[in-house]
Amino acid sequence: MCLTLKTYAQEPVQTELAPVEVEIVRERKIVLPEAIRLYEKIPPRPAEPVRPEISYNFRPLEFQTPLVNPAIRPFRVKDEQGASVQQGFISAGYGNYASPYLEGFYNSAKNKNQLTGAHIYHSSSGRGPVDGRNSANGSSGLSLFTESFGKAITYSANMGLNHRFTHFYGYQVPEANRDTIRQAFLLFKAGGGITNSRKSDFNYSLHADFSYLDDKRAASESTVDLNFQSGYAFKNESKLQLNAFYALMSRKDEGLDARPRHLLTVNPSYHFKPAENLQLEAGVVLAYENDTLEKRNLHIYPDIQATYRLSPSVEALAGLHGGMERVSLQTLTRENMWVAPRVALNNVNTMLNFEASVRARAGSWLTLQGGASLALLNNFYGYLNDSLKVYEFQVVYDAGTTRRTNLFAALNLNRGDVFSVLLRGDLYRYNTDELAEAWHRPGYRTTLSIAYNLGKKLRAEAELLTLGDIRALNPLNNEVIKLQPAVDLNLRTEYLISSGFSVFLRFNNITNNKYSTLLFYPVRGFQFMGGLTWSF
Repeated sequence: MCLTLKTYAQEPVQTELAPVEVEIVRERKIVLPEAIRLYEKIPPRPAEPVRPEISYNFRPLEFQTPLVNPAIRPFRVKDEQGASVQQGFISAGYGNYASPYLEGFYNSAKNKNQLTGAHIYHSSSGRGPVDGRNSANGSSGLSLFTESFGKAITYSANMGLNHRFTHFYGYQVPEANRDTIRQAFLLFKAGGGITNSRKSDFNYSLHADFSYLDDKRAASESTVDLNFQSGYAFKNESKLQLNAFYALMSRKDEGLDARPRHLLTVNPSYHFKPAENLQLEAGVVLAYENDTLEKRNLHIYPDIQATYRLSPSVEALAGLHGGMERVSLQTLTRENMWVAPRVALNNVNTMLNFEASVRARAGSWLTLQGGASLALLNNFYGYLNDSLKVYEFQVVYDAGTTRRTNLFAALNLNRGDVFSVLLRGDLYRYNTDELAEAWHRPGYRTTLSIAYNLGKKLRAEAELLTLGDIRALNPLNNEVIKLQPAVDLNLRTEYLISSGFSVFLRFNNITNNKYSTLLFYPVRGFQFMGGLTWSF
């Protein structure tokens, strides 16, 4: 039986091998299709970056630019921006009235430890509104500057030379000798300073400047200025600030032996928040000077400023201030180049100036502000034509108290670097004691400035200025006259040819209004200029 069982058992095994093999094949057939189906599902996954969600992530990267094309575009753009800011430009043009223009600026390459630069400028007109070359004028200058950035202190130094010339073309005679009516000013400036490099709780800066002015009529003036500013911030968001200024002025003129003039001001103040929406700045101004018109040499003024937030977008401002305004030969000739020799120089004493305004913001692009101010002034000055040489101006002072009222309103619309509008209007009223009028001071002033960039290729700027209600005394008949309102419309356009070249056109006084802001001195009519700018 044992043999029989063994033999019988072998046959079934042999007969069952084939089905087993078939069953194995069947299992493979069943598994293989499943593997194929899984394998076919894998390829779409690498294609997912082109699906909407992945494409959505890619577009912001392209918009931001730093991570889209890291090998090319960010570096190229940065190099172009660095060149325009850190290197410089040369601009040249020519206009009617025989008016050449040249300006250049150069800045050293980017360096974290030092910055050096130079600026050169020339603009002139060979002919003017009266008798051609008899009313020519111009200005040219050269300036150098440098800064050294240390870990604790930053050092700065500058030096400059400026030359301006004009003619006394306000004469009322048929002919005048051009050489005898020429006036020119040569100004040399040099200075230096130190300031802390890193902002901290205590910040400070100290600057010293020297200037020397010389004119064609043997007048000269040298000034030394020292300016110190400091502030210490406390942890409770309050700040203690101390500012000081000293000026020494020495002047020489025809037959005039003037003594040196001193002006020292010290201004300590404390800035703090006494309430949640209220910011206060409380201080005092101490001034010491030696002007002959003042009976006292030491003056004390308030220095108070309050800002109250009425809402997140509206705030009210009020201030009570005072101080001594320096008057020098430099400040006068910047206002009026036709002043007579040996003019009187006396500082303006702002005994009190109260101002209040309201400022509102609409988003981050629109700001509105309006307000008023009332000032009490001693030694307030104006300009009068000389009785003998009518083309020269004397400086006359009100030894009493002048009350000046100013109403103003302003609008500032700014849409980044695409579109901007600035509109401001001022209305002035003067009540003088010893002067009959506030001679040659405007009664109103408006400014409208619009700038627009079109596709970063074309930039246009327009400006409209108005000035009026100016009173003058005619020395020929001793009559008080009101000058015609000044309306000046200007336009400038610039087209970017490439990253380094652009062309510009300038149109000044488009309305061709030969107005006068000083008696007998009309301005040029319509002016235009074209030129080219190279940035590198």
